[in-house]
Amino acid sequence: MNTFPESLIEQAKESAEQAAKKAVELKAEAEKAEQISQQLATMFLYVGKGWIFHILDLRQQQAPLLKTMTSEHPAMAVLERIHHLAAEQAAKFSLVHFPKSLADACNDADLPIDKESRHPTYLFDNNFFKLTINESKKTARLSNYEAKALWEIPADAGAIVEGIQREQQRLFKRKFDGAAFLKMLRDQYLALLKQEKKKDRESVPIRDITRRLGKNRDKFRTDEFLIDLSRLVKDGPTEIDGRYLELQQTKDENRGMLLHRKDGRGYVGFVVFK
Repeated sequence: MNTFPESLIEQAKESAEQAAKKAVELKAEAEKAEQISQQLATMFLYVGKGWIFHILDLRQQQAPLLKTMTSEHPAMAVLERIHHLAAEQAAKFSLVHFPKSLADACNDADLPIDKESRHPTYLFDNNFFKLTINESKKTARLSNYEAKALWEIPADAGAIVEGIQREQQRLFKRKFDGAAFLKMLRDQYLALLKQEKKKDRESVPIRDITRRLGKNRDKFRTDEFLIDLSRLVKDGPTEIDGRYLELQQTKDENRGMLLHRKDGRGYVGFVVFK
């Protein structure tokens, strides 16, 4: 038998419900505060770097969040001032001046632009990277031999340079074990020969190898495979199990791979061990 009065039980229930409701409200407020904090941190980063197009892009992305911030919010006055100044600078900035802005940023970062570059297309690393400027959208898109769109960002020269340097770091600064890569290539080659009921010393399409790796290896990226293959051709080794690696060319650009820094050698279409 319950010795507590019914009225007290009801009061306890209401208190618990109110507490739960308050907890939900506080959680929502905390999540909103965290979103605002992240936005301000990102905005501070962009302001410090002078990336006006990133500032305006962030404002557009965060428009729903900004609408929920009252005029009494301590950050609103600062944000409005930043947005106003960024819009003023963007209105004054003409993409006619972009080539010089990018050239200056690249010079400061010791990032050479290939001589073949012509606005709105810029090339880097012996034409391996291609940067395309969209003047109407004021954005920059980076691609390479194996990736049509590594990223697309607002066209602030400093941000573009940092983005290219990150891709260079990812591709060219990785540790490379030539013998291990050659063994992996040989293993994939043999597996495909077995699958196709072919004999050793018969050629295998290189795209069959990359497709198989894409299915079987986590986080496999074809541009990293291409760079490693280019390293292997340049520095070796190319002999394994008494056989030598041979890369055969193709005229079909869609089925071949163009090695890095191997101008004039054409597209690699097939792999064979002889």
